[in-house]
Amino acid sequence: MSHDHASGGHGHRPVEDGAQARHDPPRKSHDDAPGRDDEPLTYARAGVDVDAGSEAVRLLKERVTTVRHPFVLGGIGGFGGAMRMPPIKDAVLVAGCDGVGTKVMVARSAGVYDTVGIDLVAMSANDVSTCGAVPFFFLDYLVVGTLVPERVAEIVAGVDEGCRRAECVLLGGETAEHPGHLEPDDLDLAGFCVGLAERHELWDPEKVEEGDAVIGVDSTGLHANGFSLVRALLERHGISLDDSFPGGTGSGATGTNDPPTVGDILLEPTAIYSVGLHDLGHACDVHAAAHITGGGFPENVARALPGHLAAELDLAAWEPPAVFAWLRRLGVEHDELLRTFNCGIGVSVVLPAGDVPRALDVLERAGHPARVIGEVIARPEGEPPVRYRRQLRLKASDAR
Repeated sequence: MSHDHASGGHGHRPVEDGAQARHDPPRKSHDDAPGRDDEPLTYARAGVDVDAGSEAVRLLKERVTTVRHPFVLGGIGGFGGAMRMPPIKDAVLVAGCDGVGTKVMVARSAGVYDTVGIDLVAMSANDVSTCGAVPFFFLDYLVVGTLVPERVAEIVAGVDEGCRRAECVLLGGETAEHPGHLEPDDLDLAGFCVGLAERHELWDPEKVEEGDAVIGVDSTGLHANGFSLVRALLERHGISLDDSFPGGTGSGATGTNDPPTVGDILLEPTAIYSVGLHDLGHACDVHAAAHITGGGFPENVARALPGHLAAELDLAAWEPPAVFAWLRRLGVEHDELLRTFNCGIGVSVVLPAGDVPRALDVLERAGHPARVIGEVIARPEGEPPVRYRRQLRLKASDAR
């Protein structure tokens, strides 16, 4: 595997321009600045710390575990990642690419770096899984203003944890240090996932039929969408990430018995559905599925339907986590919640109504509570692909 994180890598290798290495290096003094004409310039004086990149790779070798897979050839530090293909008849590759958006700014402000890597894997692995494929390997790209090895290792360890949850391999990656392009504490994340399926296993909106049921699978909160709006609300209302979250325990972000803070709730990692969806595909005749990300229900559920059909969703069929009632209280209108956030449903699955009992049982055993949230109906000309009955069950007590 490669990891150009600095010099080598999980595929993460060493630093180059862009500069492979991970995270904030030590602050540089004025004497280190490259502005003096009478001293020779070096890469370090230009702001790229190759030694920090090498240290980041060393830490990654200790912490990345998913590369220990029988199909993986090689180890951390090469120029490319290599894996053997499993013996699949009529194999199809399914690829997805995404990032974490401005959730990374919340993580940076909170000083919490071990969860956004899970989000990164989830955003692409869930996309691949809703096509009916099984995530096979993942690659990440981390860019920072200044490289701090321990922080880089913490972020990539989160990516590795996300791959463990998705049951795929972190096959490679890149860490780049961009002095002058980013502020010293700035960072961003992107990644892509490649999944495998036999061609006949792929789910397809064209398989959806009138009368099919729509199952909603629980989210773990905001996942990794809508954070530009969330950050604007925090600023408008003067809310700190350290403030106690007013809606109770939320989805258990702290992992302790302590009351969660706003930061705990906002940084709850995105649920990874790949294992449960794989099991579901073998147990039921799944027609299509949608990963509810940016664009909420109108944009994403529509992508799992053919043009002549619509989904009628009963918004009162589930109770969203408290964070959504809190956002409503802060001023987000009901319709805006629906078209910006997942509102408590991370994935929707479309399948024959007769398969519902078995599907709910499979998802529950995989650790993903689910329920029927709607049905597929004929779509009259000019009508939207997603219609609603009733309104979201947002408890006033959660929104105080």
